[in-house]
Amino acid sequence: MGKHIDSYLWIFVGGALGGLAGAMQAHKSKVFLTESVLVGIFGAFVGGDFLVAMLWGPKAGGVSAVGLAMAVAGAVVMLALLSVMRRAVGPMRPAKRRANSRR
Repeated sequence: MGKHIDSYLWIFVGGALGGLAGAMQAHKSKVFLTESVLVGIFGAFVGGDFLVAMLWGPKAGGVSAVGLAMAVAGAVVMLALLSVMRRAVGPMRPAKRRANSRR
């Protein structure tokens, strides 16, 4: 299969894992869900493309059991890091509104 098919697979795997992780969060905000999906996609690309190429060479990437397993592992690790970062920083709060000084 071509390199473009791999990209679609990583987007699907990362998005599905990120969506699942976002749905299991206590916060049901669209921002948290979107953030989880995007971080999952990023992790799948890191695991599926970058790590496989670094560990097994550039020809080993693609749609294979190793590539798929590394994409899942990359997404899970990035989502775990996101969860740790959310706990360290605390909940998101809306920005304070400025008082309208022009009247």
